Amino acid sequence: MSKKLLVVLLVALFVGSAFLACKKEAATPVATEPTALSVWAVIAAEIPLVPEEIAAWNVIERKTNTNLNWNFVSSLSEVKDQQFNLMVASGDIPDIVAYYEKSGGHTTVMKLGSEGAFVPLENLIAQHAPNLQKRILNDPAVREAVTAPDGHIYHVPMLSALSAARGWFIRDDWLAKVGMQKPKTTEELYRVLVAFRDMDPNGNGKKDEIPMLARRRGEDWAYNLGALAYAFNADVDFVLRDGKVAYGPAEPQYRDYLAYIARLYGEKLIDQEILTRGGNPRDALLSQNVAGVLHDWFASTADLNTTIGKTLPDFKLTHFAPPMGTVNKPFTRIQQSLVRADGGWSISVRNPDPVATIKLMDFIYSDEGIILTNFGVEGQTYTMNNGKPQYLAAITANPNGMGMHESLVSNGAQWKIGMVQSIDYERQFANAIATEARLDYMQNYIVPAFPLLSFTAEEAETLKDKLSQIRTLTNEMSARVMVGAMSAADFANTVSEMQKVGLADVLKIYQTAYDRTIRK
Repeated sequence: MSKKLLVVLLVALFVGSAFLACKKEAATPVATEPTALSVWAVIAAEIPLVPEEIAAWNVIERKTNTNLNWNFVSSLSEVKDQQFNLMVASGDIPDIVAYYEKSGGHTTVMKLGSEGAFVPLENLIAQHAPNLQKRILNDPAVREAVTAPDGHIYHVPMLSALSAARGWFIRDDWLAKVGMQKPKTTEELYRVLVAFRDMDPNGNGKKDEIPMLARRRGEDWAYNLGALAYAFNADVDFVLRDGKVAYGPAEPQYRDYLAYIARLYGEKLIDQEILTRGGNPRDALLSQNVAGVLHDWFASTADLNTTIGKTLPDFKLTHFAPPMGTVNKPFTRIQQSLVRADGGWSISVRNPDPVATIKLMDFIYSDEGIILTNFGVEGQTYTMNNGKPQYLAAITANPNGMGMHESLVSNGAQWKIGMVQSIDYERQFANAIATEARLDYMQNYIVPAFPLLSFTAEEAETLKDKLSQIRTLTNEMSARVMVGAMSAADFANTVSEMQKVGLADVLKIYQTAYDRTIRK
């Protein structure tokens, strides 16, 4: 079947199902049987889930008169992408798709929606979903972020509660042992790392310290290490320069960043296994008392003071400002936008009851739905304290030894769906050290991030081919520079290769999408 024919059939299915749904709504005032809906969803944590046994989702289904049949897919790219592509190619798309793809899930959803795979939501929201209308249609910033180039909305997004996401942390107890202060510049950071390497701050008589660790996300080794780029006014991705879109790794100052991390790696100041180490090196290496500096999530990193502090009483991990290299003011663009760009959930054109589905999604955005998807069920995972939900030990001290995030997921909260994260969840997920760090970064260091853009089907197809090649070149050649297999200066040759595979075309598409967005 040709792609064009498939799209026509999908659109026909949508029109027919929408008509039947409207007719059904008019003819049947009250539904007596739950609406059965299949859901394809990327899991929020790599742990087994049995939704039918999770009280929070039992309540949600009862309140919305739905019966959800979940098909959970691993968040690992090689697994998720393969299954998603097979599903789309077959045309056998479940009733609801909760897609997730790092920072670009919305683009994939918009592209498929414009091709006829997903139902446009704006009219359904206006007619049947007052909570979604308030938070999406009536908020210009949110509506702009979720509107596809064709003018339609194809997914209900996850909304964040706070902008501060990740920042720099250092071992205060190690600083005291080597007699140094928190670094403010990249040179001061270099000297601190050297001291951590040579002065035995863990006190075991061995030179086993790993001064700086870097936790990867999937195959992305620069996920946290890339924060050092801002010290040189560089960027590891797209960036705005006076209203013009640039690709950070193609700019000259990116080579200053590469030279710096190559220096750190070459002197064994960065984890030598950064490209290969699996699992969660942050928790593992800090628990072993061999690591001293990292860039990572505020809440979960600061929480290690509690968990690791049980076995290492002197352990103290606190934040410090983004270091300055060639810039004269510390800053970071790393933040969590109000509208999460990694995905949400959509209604398939095969969905038998779009009205019931949008009402389900609307309930999740209601006050009661926000409580259920952030905290679970009262008396089981939280209790009310002065009018606010307070997590119980089932979450904060999980009997199965799971961390707080995994514990929440196992109890039905913080799934990768279209939901609203609660500020009370954020406050409890973060301890006092994390809260102080977040406020400091929000007030002093976070600058506007690159805007969330949407692309036409044609644009997305071009980006899929050319941008993937450019990103592969960036990732592989940057890694070669870091480990000393190539000089930072020679990265200019990589930029030339980027140009050959279509960097100019990619930048033109991004500029067009940006100009289109700011004119909305």
